[in-house]
Amino acid sequence: MANKRTTLYLSGKLYWAKVFGNPRPNYDGDAREWTFEFEPDEDSVEQLEELGLDDRLRDRSDKKGYEGRGKFIILKRKEFKVDGEKNEHIRVVDAANQNWDSNKLLGNGTTADVKVTVVDYGPRKKEGIYPVAIRVLDLVEYQQDEFAPLSDDDPRKKAAKAKRQGTD
Repeated sequence: MANKRTTLYLSGKLYWAKVFGNPRPNYDGDAREWTFEFEPDEDSVEQLEELGLDDRLRDRSDKKGYEGRGKFIILKRKEFKVDGEKNEHIRVVDAANQNWDSNKLLGNGTTADVKVTVVDYGPRKKEGIYPVAIRVLDLVEYQQDEFAPLSDDDPRKKAAKAKRQGTD
């Protein structure tokens, strides 16, 4: 018997999006995946509740780094399907449904629509929730923190330069 599949279109905010390029190692380090945290808006929470999936929402608003955040769900797509076939990455598009420029990374708080497939695996088994696509509506561009450049007279810069040249 085939597993029952339902497609949902949810709206909300993205956090810690790792959806471009090669998949990253998962939490356990035994597989690779694309992943992001998704904080659904009120209407999307209602959709999840109607399907009995609200137990999947996490609340960490009392933890450092999560202040001011609502409930969220971690969405993942593994590099390989159960049958060993390679999965495609999560499709990311702009508001006009044009492919997203993967050089513009999605920062925390980016507003987006997320298309997910919910798979009902049958009695006594948890449903699977799998991200299919992200439509970016309001980008908060990811800014990687870089070191401020050292001045030419900084002793650390001089020491590093001497070490590279082999003169201590």
